[in-house]
Amino acid sequence: MAAKASSFKNWCTENISPQSWTRICLKRVDDIRGKGYTLKEMEDLNPDIEIDEELLESLNVALSELYEMTVDESLLAAH
Repeated sequence: MAAKASSFKNWCTENISPQSWTRICLKRVDDIRGKGYTLKEMEDLNPDIEIDEELLESLNVALSELYEMTVDESLLAAH
């Protein structure tokens, strides 16, 4: 299931810290660039970005490595 990047970013801001999204994106910069996005696009999210399953999994791994937690995809729909 794909998710909106803004949903993931909002979840991180609400559950960890405002800087957490940036740290996660920096940890996965190669994967983000591999999908054709820039760090600025991931930070600004204007327009919003649809994260495919592969990138979502990569961001979740970074979340786990940095903060020892993951986000369930079903929770992203609520943000």
